Amino acid sequence: MPDESLLRDQARYAIRSGKLPSRQPIRTWGGPGVGVVCIICDQPVAQDQMELAVGFAGDETMPGVDTYHVHLQCFVAWELESTKDSS
Repeated sequence: MPDESLLRDQARYAIRSGKLPSRQPIRTWGGPGVGVVCIICDQPVAQDQMELAVGFAGDETMPGVDTYHVHLQCFVAWELESTKDSS
């Protein structure tokens, strides 16, 4: 895994580019990785790593729930940056 400062840069980019919302998710659940690519660092989440699936409510134009897969460390970086971004 990249170091914390690089992960925070990648999380900040994901927020600013619209790849990932900065608002709080409606649901977060985790388990062993299944090989899905992390939306933040663009690396697969291996079976020996913790994967979080993060669900966000849609809006008027896109109803439903959008779900993103991330490494645990990437989620922490995103959470720090999304809090910073909204303050």
